[in-house]
Amino acid sequence: MTNHQDLTENRGSPFSPAVEGAERPEKLESSTLGVSALLQRSVGRRGFLKAAGGVGTALVGSLYFAGTLRAGEDVVALDNAKGLVVGDPTRCVGCRRCEIACTEFKDGKTQPAISRIKVGRNYMFGPKGVQRGMWRGEGRFGNHRSIQDTCLQCPHPVPCLLACPKNAIEVQGPTNARVINTEICDGCAMCVANCPFEMISIDAEREVATKCDLCGGAPECVQACPTGALRYVPWRNRTKEIPQRASRWGFIGTQEKRESCMECHQ
Repeated sequence: MTNHQDLTENRGSPFSPAVEGAERPEKLESSTLGVSALLQRSVGRRGFLKAAGGVGTALVGSLYFAGTLRAGEDVVALDNAKGLVVGDPTRCVGCRRCEIACTEFKDGKTQPAISRIKVGRNYMFGPKGVQRGMWRGEGRFGNHRSIQDTCLQCPHPVPCLLACPKNAIEVQGPTNARVINTEICDGCAMCVANCPFEMISIDAEREVATKCDLCGGAPECVQACPTGALRYVPWRNRTKEIPQRASRWGFIGTQEKRESCMECHQ
């Protein structure tokens, strides 16, 4: 199990190239459930959620998670992530080394535009951009603070996961990160359009989406930061703390997902 502590030490070169043919992280089958199978259960999702709080995860697991999730099957993510990358703007110098480390390690190339951590877009005028950020006194044209945007690993309902029509976004162990399965993803960008924090990018060369998967619990961006401006900490829900960059919450990619969500979210 990952020891959730601040990972600010440089434990080797942060620019290790992506390894082709590397084994994909273990899929967390206990955190996802096929919608079609769920709808056929004698107990509805509302009953399941109530039971989860009363009888414990062991009993819930024996009742609901006995089956194996097939790739591409409609899913709903119930478990929260176990970790989170957070930034300290007072320490960030805007060097963007984290973005380079991310893409060189995950994609085998230097392309900050598809980095899973985003600093460059806030460099000049802050998160609000040139039109509104300039008047807020943020970025290099204001208070000189560089804001590091990181994936919040959203709790249920997960916007990008629900939006994907291919069910290519999965919850994977050991961190419970929301991970894009590049073997299924076709680069349709529905997840990009549905992320209210604009943390997903499209790799045009590979025609797949990219988002943070927490690097299995040892994020490369954290290790690469020369000033200790990034930390890997136990997960907490920050979706109410971080301002949304766009009002996009709510799109659901398939009819089965919509029907399933309506059982509890009417």
